[in-house]
Amino acid sequence: MYKTRQMLLALLACLYSITLFAQVNININISGIEPLLEDNIRLFLSIEQQKEHVLMSEGRLHRLHKKAPQEIASALQPFGYYRPTIDAELSQISPDQWQADYAIDPGPPLRIAEFAFAISKELQNDPEFQRLIQNLPLHKGDIFNHLAYEDIKASLTKLAYERGYFNARFVDHHVAIDLDAYEARIHLNYDGGSRYNFGEVLLKQDVLDDDLLRRFIPFKSGEPYSLDALIDLQQGLNDSDYFQSVEVSPDQPLMDNLEIPINVALRPRKRHRYSFGLGYGTDTGARAKFGWEMPRFNNRGHRFNTEFKVSEIGYSLAAHYRVPVLNPRTDQMVYSAGVVNETTDSSESTIRTIGASLNRSRGEWRESMSLNYQQEDYVIADVSDDSTLLMPGLSWSRTWGSNFINTFDGLRFDISMRGASKQVVSDTDFAQAQGGLKFINSLDQRNRFITRGRLGVTWTQEFEQLPSSVRFFAGGSQSVRGYAYQSLGPVDQNGQVVGGKNLMIGSIEFEHSFGGPWSVAVFYDGGNAIDNLADDLEQGAGFGFRWKSPIGPVRFDLASAITQDGQPWRLHINIGPDL
Repeated sequence: MYKTRQMLLALLACLYSITLFAQVNININISGIEPLLEDNIRLFLSIEQQKEHVLMSEGRLHRLHKKAPQEIASALQPFGYYRPTIDAELSQISPDQWQADYAIDPGPPLRIAEFAFAISKELQNDPEFQRLIQNLPLHKGDIFNHLAYEDIKASLTKLAYERGYFNARFVDHHVAIDLDAYEARIHLNYDGGSRYNFGEVLLKQDVLDDDLLRRFIPFKSGEPYSLDALIDLQQGLNDSDYFQSVEVSPDQPLMDNLEIPINVALRPRKRHRYSFGLGYGTDTGARAKFGWEMPRFNNRGHRFNTEFKVSEIGYSLAAHYRVPVLNPRTDQMVYSAGVVNETTDSSESTIRTIGASLNRSRGEWRESMSLNYQQEDYVIADVSDDSTLLMPGLSWSRTWGSNFINTFDGLRFDISMRGASKQVVSDTDFAQAQGGLKFINSLDQRNRFITRGRLGVTWTQEFEQLPSSVRFFAGGSQSVRGYAYQSLGPVDQNGQVVGGKNLMIGSIEFEHSFGGPWSVAVFYDGGNAIDNLADDLEQGAGFGFRWKSPIGPVRFDLASAITQDGQPWRLHINIGPDL
C-alpha cells in the first residue's frame, strides 16, 4: 500500500512538472530574407523544432536561443551565403509568452569562379546527356548552390543507369570554398565507361505464342540499353489485357560482351470475364447490359466478346472476334455480327449486321477501315420498308489532352465516310460523310468553356430508299438539348419527322466548379437534321448540374426548346467522359 501511494505521488509530480514546463510559449519571427531561405532556416533552428516540447522551460529557451545564430549561418551556406549578419533578440511579452526575433542580412553571395565540368566522349555523343548538359543548373559566375551541385551529381548517376552505363563513375568531384577570396571552384569529371546493350529477352509464360509477344518488344537484342524502353515494354504488356501481372526486369550484366538479359514474368488473366451494369439516360430510359469476354481465346492472342443491352427504347446483341495484326499493341482485325432494335419518336428499326474492320494507329491518329453487310426493317412516318446495304467505311479520330474523363483542356476530332452502290449487293446508291469536334478550354481551376459541333452530308438521288439508320436525326442529350432523342428533322406532308440528308449541330457551354465534385453549367445548343443549308435550325438553352462520380461525370441538364411553341422544358441525364 505504501509503495502504491509513492508511485501515485511520483506520477502526480511528473504531471505537475510537465504542466509547469508547458506554460512557456514561444513565437519565432524571422525577417530580412526570401521565403525559400526562411524555410530552410526553420528546419535548422532547434528553437523552432522544440517550441512545442512539453518540457520547454526558460532555461532551455535561453540555451536554444543562444545556438540560433550559428544554426542560421549553417542553414544559409547551402544557398551560397557565408557572411550573414544576424541580429538575435529574445524578449518576454507576458509571464507565459516569449518572442524570438531574428533579423538577417544574408550578406554577399559566394559565386562560382571556376566550373571545370567534363564527361567522357561516349557520354558526349549521347543525345540524352547532351540535353542534360544544356540544362545544367550551375555555371561559372552563378551563385554557388550546394543543393544544385548535388542535383547535378545525382542527375548524372541516374541518367547513366537509365541509359546502360553501368560502370560509370566520378573521376573527380569536389568543391573548393575559398572564404578569403570569397569564391567557389567546382571540379566534376564523370566517366561513363562503355554502354551496355540489350541481351536476350526471356519470356516466362506458357499461354501465348512467343512470336506474338515478341512483337510487343520495342527493341532488339544488340541495341543500346534504355530503361525507357523497358518501361514501354511493361506498359504495352499491361495494356494488352492478356495478363494479370507483368514484371519486366534486367538481369545481371554480362561483363564479357556488355549485354543485359531481360526477364519478363507474366501471369495470365482468367480465361473468362463477365460484366453486368444498370443505368439510366433520358435518351434511352432505364437500361441494363450483360457482357461475356474471353480476353485470350487461343495462344495466338485472339479475343472474343459478346454484349447484350436492353433499354426502354430497344435492345442490342453484338459479338466481336478480334485478331491482333501488324503492331499487336494498337492494331487489330475485328469480325463482328449483331442485331439492334430501336424505337424513337421518329422511327422504328431492326438492323442485322455482319462485317469486318481493320482498326489501327497512324501516329497519334486512330484509323478504321470497315466493310459491313446490313439488313434493316424500319418504319418512318408510318411507312414500313426494308433495306439491304453493303457499306465500306473509313474513319479517323484523334484526342488531345491528358485526362479524358475529367478534362481541363482537351480536344477531340473525328471524321468518317461510308456509302453503298446498287452495283454491289445494295438496293440503293448513297455516299455519306460526317465529322465532329469537341473543345474544352479552362479559364482557371474552377471555370471552363465547352464547345462542340457536328456536321453530316449525304449524297443520293434516292433519299426515300434510305433506311432510318442512314438518315440524320437531331435532338437529345448529345445533340440539341430541350428536344427528345432523334425527334428533329425534315417532316412529310403530315408533319411527321422523316429524317434529313444533312446534319448541323453546335453547342457552347460555360461550367463553374464549386471546388468539390459538384459544378453548375449554362448552355446554348443549336442545330437540326436538314435537307438544305437554308432550312431552319432548332435552338435549346438551359442550365445543369455536374457531379464527378467514381465512374465518370454525371450531367443533369434542364433545357428549354426555345424555337418550339410554348418553349417546353426537358430534363436530360447523361453519364460519360468529357472527351
